Amino acid sequence: MVLAFMLASLLPWVHNKPGFFLVLGSSNVDEGLRGYLTKYDCTSADINPIGSVSKQDLRSFLRWAAVHLGFSSLADIEAAPPTAELEPSRSNYNQLDEVDMGMTYEELSVYGRLRKIFRCGPVSMFQNLCHKWCGRFNSIRGG
Repeated sequence: MVLAFMLASLLPWVHNKPGFFLVLGSSNVDEGLRGYLTKYDCTSADINPIGSVSKQDLRSFLRWAAVHLGFSSLADIEAAPPTAELEPSRSNYNQLDEVDMGMTYEELSVYGRLRKIFRCGPVSMFQNLCHKWCGRFNSIRGG
């Protein structure tokens, strides 16, 4: 992002144009809710068009747009596994968001809906999730 801001400032100057460019971000609401971000990453933009959209809703829109608007490249984007690309790709390892976070974007979306739509705080969210996901993690706890 630092490089993006530098280019946004320098490109108009190089072309003798007044002003500056805006830098767009690509962080979504699920990542913000979870705190899955790094300093000066996609959350540090001037404008974040998808900043209030959950990953699930965004993927649904990409599938819809690929079919109904004819942008087939959006289907490839939607099918790609989410990665912050914080580590270099190797032949035997690819960094994946859901593995790093220890939870899926579907689970994060449930968090977001409980917080925003149902106005749950930490305690009521925990209580709701205990009821909603009862039995889901018994194998992890040994129950």
